[in-house]
Amino acid sequence: MTVDSPATDFLDIPAAEDISDDDLIRAWQDGDQGAFATLYERHRSPVFRFFCRQLEPTAAEDAFQETWAKFIRQHNRYQPQGKFRAYLFTIAYNVLHDWHRKQMRQPPTTDAVDELPAAAATEQQVERAELQGLLHQLIKRLPIAQRSAWLLRHEAGLSLEAIAKTTDSSLEGVKSRLRYANNKLAAGMQKYVGP
Repeated sequence: MTVDSPATDFLDIPAAEDISDDDLIRAWQDGDQGAFATLYERHRSPVFRFFCRQLEPTAAEDAFQETWAKFIRQHNRYQPQGKFRAYLFTIAYNVLHDWHRKQMRQPPTTDAVDELPAAAATEQQVERAELQGLLHQLIKRLPIAQRSAWLLRHEAGLSLEAIAKTTDSSLEGVKSRLRYANNKLAAGMQKYVGP
C-alpha cells in the first residue's frame, strides 16, 4: 500500500530571516500583522540600545516606544527601496532630538540611580561589566552630535552616507564627529584601564 505524499508547496515559503525588510513592510501594508512582528523582532534590540546608550532607563523606554509608535503611524509613507534601517533610525534620531529639546526646557533632575546586578558574578564578568559600564558612561558624556553619529554607526550599523542623511549633516561633518568621538572614547578608556 502506498501513501500519497503531502503537497510540497509550503516548502517554497522563505524563512523569516530570508525575507527583506522591504518585503515585510509590503506584506504588512497589505494587512499581514505577522510581517510587522518579524520586522519588530529584527530591529527592536538595536533601536533600544541606541536609546539606552544616551538616556536614562525610563526615558530610553519611552523614546523606544515613541519611535515604534511614529513608525506605525507613518508606515504607509515608507517607500520600499532597501533603506528601511536608515529610515527607522532617522525616526529614532528625531525622537531623541525632540527629547533633548524638551529636556532643555525643563529643570534637571537627580533621581537616576544605577542598579547593581542581583546575582553574584565571576571576577572576569565583573571586570567586563565594569568596562562596559565605563564605555557607556563615556559615550553618554560625548557631545550630542558626536554621540548620535557614533551610535548610528556602531549600534545601528548605518553607513556614513546614511548617517549624514539621518542627521542632516555633510559627509565630512559625520567623519569629523566620528573621529572626535573615537578619540575621546579611546582616551577615556586608556585613562581608566591604562595603555
